[in-house]
Amino acid sequence: MPELPEVEQVRISLLPHIKGKTICKMEVRLPRIIKHPAVPDFIAGVEGKTVTDVRRKGKYLVMMLDDGHYILAHLRMTGAFLVLPQDCLEPPYAKICFSLTGGMNLWFTDIRTFGTLCLCGADDPWQDEGYTGLGPEPLSPEFTEEYLKKRLKKSHQMVKCFLLDQHKIAGLGNIYADEALALAGIRPTRYTDKLTTKQIRSLYEAANQVIAQGLRNHGTTFRNYQDADGQMGNNKEFLMVYGRKDMPCKKCGAILKQIKVAGRGSVYCPHCQK
Repeated sequence: MPELPEVEQVRISLLPHIKGKTICKMEVRLPRIIKHPAVPDFIAGVEGKTVTDVRRKGKYLVMMLDDGHYILAHLRMTGAFLVLPQDCLEPPYAKICFSLTGGMNLWFTDIRTFGTLCLCGADDPWQDEGYTGLGPEPLSPEFTEEYLKKRLKKSHQMVKCFLLDQHKIAGLGNIYADEALALAGIRPTRYTDKLTTKQIRSLYEAANQVIAQGLRNHGTTFRNYQDADGQMGNNKEFLMVYGRKDMPCKKCGAILKQIKVAGRGSVYCPHCQK
């Protein structure tokens, strides 16, 4: 699933292609991707509108329109936005097409079809609870060491589960949670209220560091992730543990192990992560 660095790279790559462009026509091939409102209302609400900005919050993309509405998109597992000239062949797994002024198409593709789009804002009181309930994200002014300490101490759960909770910290998923725990030297199964002050400081610094690294490297591509220009991220080569089960730890050489935490595969070093 695309996480904060990947979605931010999609935002950066989308912006020059669609900002200031008007949506002339919209085609929906898989209606259930449209979460709100009904598909005819969604189409009517975006056709003829101009994209004024592309923003991001956590793992959500936010395309601002000139009438006060915004398109809220969550890529989920395999969703992607691609911008192609209108005379090009459509990309594989195309589910939605926005035809734009300037002779370009904005395609939403999705192999596993878990992605969602909503039309929100203006006088519509409907809200996406996942979006409105997001916690602060790493590298933001709201994400402080004190904030993290308070939330950890009030919780009693495995720290990996805590990091994946978007209501507590926005933008972290399986990749960057594993990486942050590896960098901080904390085992995924350690309970949050048992973490020491030193470990909390290390985790805070690690969360910021792995997200910053992912942003510098344009995200992590294992299989499907690509940005709006079809470019892959190269952060994979810098990962410490994620995707490296049974390989040697880059710090100590011990063989990395994989366990299940809340149904998610979690890779860690049994020597470095206590």
